[in-house]
Amino acid sequence: MFQVVVAHSDDIDTEDAVEEILEACDAQLKGIEPAAGVVFCGTEYEHETVLKLISQRFPGLQLIGCTTDGEMSSSGGYTEDAIVLTLYCSDTIQIYAGVGQGAGSDPERATRDAVQMATAGLDGAPKLALVLPDGLSSNAFDVLDGFTNALGPDVPVVGGMTADRVGGSKNTYSTYQFYGDRVLSDAVSTLIFSGPLVYSLGVESGWSPIGEKMTVTKSDNNVLFELNGRPAFDLYAHYLGDVMRENLAGLGSYPLAVYEPGLERFYLRVARAADPDNGEVTFLGEIPEGAQVQITQAIRDQVIDGVRLSAEKALQQYPGTSPGAAMTFSCTGRKNALGTKTREEIAGAGEVLGSSIPITGFYTFGEIGPVSDHTRARYHNTTFVTLLMGEA
Repeated sequence: MFQVVVAHSDDIDTEDAVEEILEACDAQLKGIEPAAGVVFCGTEYEHETVLKLISQRFPGLQLIGCTTDGEMSSSGGYTEDAIVLTLYCSDTIQIYAGVGQGAGSDPERATRDAVQMATAGLDGAPKLALVLPDGLSSNAFDVLDGFTNALGPDVPVVGGMTADRVGGSKNTYSTYQFYGDRVLSDAVSTLIFSGPLVYSLGVESGWSPIGEKMTVTKSDNNVLFELNGRPAFDLYAHYLGDVMRENLAGLGSYPLAVYEPGLERFYLRVARAADPDNGEVTFLGEIPEGAQVQITQAIRDQVIDGVRLSAEKALQQYPGTSPGAAMTFSCTGRKNALGTKTREEIAGAGEVLGSSIPITGFYTFGEIGPVSDHTRARYHNTTFVTLLMGEA
C-alpha cells in the first residue's frame, strides 16, 4: 500500500493555517499513520511553529521541507505565501529523512551526513533521493556531486533549490531548510526511498534553441568568457541587437541551452549579469568548458507547453499501473516569465495527470533532475520537473 495525501492552506495566521492542514490530512488519512512528509512553506510564516505543530500531531514523522517562492498543489492550486503538507503512507516502501549542514562551505560533508542519516534506517538499497539544498549558499554542482558520491551513480536525485519570495522592493533574500522540528540555513535536507518504489521523470522547459551552436572555449564555474574564441556577450548582441547593452535585465529572458559532451539534450542556464565591455556573462549555474551552447527563446504559451510535455513524458514512462503521487518543481524564472499566467502551470499538470493523482510542488531557485534518462542529475534553470511515484 502506498498512499499520499496533500493539504494546502493560505490562511495568514500560522497556527490557523497548520490547524487547517492537519484537519484536511486527518480527513484523508482516516486513521492511517504516515511514515514521512514534506512541507513547502511561504517565507512569512513562523516556521518553527509550523514544524512543531506538525511534529506534535505526527510523532516520529520523517519530515523535511523548505521555504519557497510560491507553492502549488492539486488541493490548493497556485499560491504565494502558503503552506503545503504532503504525507506518505506505506507498509512496504521505506522513507527516511536526513540533513547535512554547511552545504555551502563543505558540500561533500553535508551531503554525506544527510545520506548517512537517512540510509541508517533503511533495510534495503536506496531507490530515489528527494533533495532540498539551500538555494543561496550552496553550489548545486558540488551538492549533486556529493549525492552521487554518497549514493552511487544509479540512484536518481530529484528536487529543488530552496527559495524565498521574489518581487517588489525586496533586495535581500533568505532561504531555509527543514528537518523534523528544526529550521536551518546553509543546509541540505533529503528523503530517501527504498523498497518496491517505482517512479518516472519528465524534465522540460518550453524554451527553444535558435541559431548556431557555439563551443565554450573559456569559462570559470558560472562565468562565461569566450565562445568560439570570441567574447561571450557578442552572442547576445548578435541575436538580440546592441539594445541589450543598455537593457541588461533582458538577458534573463533568453537562457542558454547547454549541451554537455556526450549528451544529446540540453539544460538551461539563465544570465544574471554581464559586462559588455569585457564580454563576460555570469549565469545562475556552471557552464563547463567544451560544452556547446545556443541562445533560446520562448513565448508564454510555449512555457506552459513545457509543463504539459514534462507531465506527459513522466506519465508515458511510468513503469507501474497508476502513480500514487506527483511532485513538481518549477523555477522562479518561469514564474516571472508567466506573470498572471503562473497558475496555468499546476492547472496544466493536473489536466495531463488527472484528478486522481495528488500533486504537490514549489517554485525554486533552481531545479534538480536528469537531462535525459539514465544520466546523473543536473542543476536546471527555468525548467519544469515532474516526478511520479508509486508502488510496484
